[in-house]
Amino acid sequence: MTSWEDPTTRILSVRKAYLDALLAGNRKMALQVVRNAKEEGIPILDLYVDVFQEAMYEVGRLWEANVITVADEHMATAITQYVLSVLYPEMDFQSESKGRAVITGVQGELHQVGANMVADVLESDGWNVRFLGTNVPQDGVLEAIVDHKAGLLGVSVTMFFHLPHVIELIRRLKTEVSDIRPRVILGGAAFRMLSSLPPELDGCAVAKDLREALQTTRSIACAAG
Repeated sequence: MTSWEDPTTRILSVRKAYLDALLAGNRKMALQVVRNAKEEGIPILDLYVDVFQEAMYEVGRLWEANVITVADEHMATAITQYVLSVLYPEMDFQSESKGRAVITGVQGELHQVGANMVADVLESDGWNVRFLGTNVPQDGVLEAIVDHKAGLLGVSVTMFFHLPHVIELIRRLKTEVSDIRPRVILGGAAFRMLSSLPPELDGCAVAKDLREALQTTRSIACAAG
C-alpha cells in the first residue's frame, strides 16, 4: 500500500481484483491478490470480512440476477475455500481461550464457505472450535455439542426454506441436551432476510456478518467468564 492511499480505497481495490479473479475462475490469481494484500499489511481478519465475505455476497447477487450461472457460483465458492485453506495456517491465534464452540450448517444446507469463515475467525479469536462443515444430521450436531462440551453453537443457513431444520435442531437441543446449555448464534443469508426471529428461536442471537459474529461471541465469552 502506498503511503498516500486511503485504506478503505485499497480494500475496495483488493475486493474488486479478488472478485474479478473469482468470476474468471482464476484460482492462482485469486490467491496472488490475497497474498499481495497481506504483504502490504492488510490484516487477515479484514481480508475475511471486507474481501471474502463481500465478494461472495456479490457472487450470490449476480447468481440471483441470472448474470452468472450456478456453475460460476460453485466455482467462486471452491476458489474461496481453497484460499481460506491456504491462509488458515498463517492466522494469528489468541492464546487465551474464550471457550468451546461447534460451528455447523443444518441437514440439507449445502453452502459451507460462510460457516467456514466464521469457524476460522472464532478460532483465531480464542475459541476452541469444532467445525462440522454443513449438511450435518441433527444427531451428529447434538453428539458433537456433548462430546466437545460446547458453550457455543453457531448455525449457518443460506436458504430460507431450511429454517424449519434450524427450529427442530434448537428444539432438540433444549429438550435432549440437558447438562449442556450452549448459547446459540445464527447466521447466513436466511437470517439476513428476516426482520425478526420465529418464536421457536427465542433466545438465539443473530449475526448478520463476520464482524457481528465476532462481537456477539466476545460478549458471550465475557458473560460466561
